[in-house]
Amino acid sequence: MRVLICDDEADVRMLYRHAFESHGVDVSEASDGNECVAAATLTQPDLIILDLFMPERDGLSVLPDLVRLAPDSRVVIVTAHAAVDVFEHARAHGATTCLDKLGFLPRVPQLIERYGRGTLRVTRS
Repeated sequence: MRVLICDDEADVRMLYRHAFESHGVDVSEASDGNECVAAATLTQPDLIILDLFMPERDGLSVLPDLVRLAPDSRVVIVTAHAAVDVFEHARAHGATTCLDKLGFLPRVPQLIERYGRGTLRVTRS
């Protein structure tokens, strides 16, 4: 399984990386929206963990590019500050799910199980 972590906070990327790598997952990182799009295009990860609020390009502005350029990748939006309408917008534009940053780490094993190797992959149209 390949995971791309897109977050502007180095400490958050480190925590997420450690959580995924402890389960044998191959992890790459991006620190802003533009890096995220470039890395997703290059690596075509199984799962993209996308921070909603980043400088320059936020997660919502990056999401359409990810859906178009890495169509088989699942995108999970993570944020510490979002309203329900933001999550609904993200899902409507291709996000697989949206999670709160505070409760994210305990969900890593579920994400690996759900979106890892051997799962049914449906290409978005």
